[in-house]
Amino acid sequence: MGTRASFNKDYYKTLGVEKNATAEVIKKKFRALAREHHPDTNQGSKHSEEKFKEISEAYEILSDIKKRKEYDRMRAGGGPASGQRGRSRRPGPSAGWNDPFDFGRKYQRQGPRDGDFGGGQQQGQPFDAEPTIDPDMPTRGFDLQFMVDLPLKTACLGGTIPYNYDKHIACTACNQTGRNDNHEVCPVCEGQTRIVENVTVNVEIPRGVKDQYTLRIANQGGAGRNGGPPGDLLIKVCILTDAKFKRVKNDVYMELTIPEALAENGGPLEIGTLDGRETIEVEENTLTGEEYRIRGAGSYEPWGKKRGDLIIKFRVEPVEEAA
Repeated sequence: MGTRASFNKDYYKTLGVEKNATAEVIKKKFRALAREHHPDTNQGSKHSEEKFKEISEAYEILSDIKKRKEYDRMRAGGGPASGQRGRSRRPGPSAGWNDPFDFGRKYQRQGPRDGDFGGGQQQGQPFDAEPTIDPDMPTRGFDLQFMVDLPLKTACLGGTIPYNYDKHIACTACNQTGRNDNHEVCPVCEGQTRIVENVTVNVEIPRGVKDQYTLRIANQGGAGRNGGPPGDLLIKVCILTDAKFKRVKNDVYMELTIPEALAENGGPLEIGTLDGRETIEVEENTLTGEEYRIRGAGSYEPWGKKRGDLIIKFRVEPVEEAA
């Protein structure tokens, strides 16, 4: 489940963009702010950690067309969507804001309320008291989210790409205790029990992946504390515009200019496809705008085995007459 918008928050102000900002402007601003406030580049800074959560929440809403539209309408006082009118939902133990990045822990206060189970609040433990958190308890590491620019060909056919990033790892010099054998502060991690290291992982790109899809690579996030498990690595795919090909659902389109003589007489023509080089047969009297379809040479369907088609749109280049 993704992040639910909080309509009393100004996500545009959080990212420092105008309300009519384009998706590209929002993405660039988020990237700049994410680099500035990333927890791994601001060790020990609670302000940066909170700021990173805020900008991540804002981007999660504003980068999604449907969520942004709903957010803008609710901010304008439009009320809930028509499909939700007349329905009442009572929050359960898991209701509320769901943090997709797992930065920070969400504690839900529990205990009998007035009228529940025939009793009131527990003696000596008011409902709004903060829970006691054991600092030595095992804590899961942070999930880390990054964006990667992906060529259209890789998105269509799938593949593996290397991704390089910084993350927290356990300090082996002190065995993640923060102290050396003499009980002094570890000089490597300076008592933090973890250090930042640059790592490279091979990311499997599924066939037919769509733009803005987020891949989750388990246990490749920041190291946990006190023996807790590591977080995950989240990679949001940003598919690059290709100068030659354009994907529409699972079909791929390309424009091809051919000389007038070939269009008139027809004949073989070698072209470049997603898979490599292929020879097609141009029909006689081909006109500008006519299409040639190669079955099964387009993009794979997401996580599937079937492929769309490659559709070639011809443009006939006329012969220049001598002056």
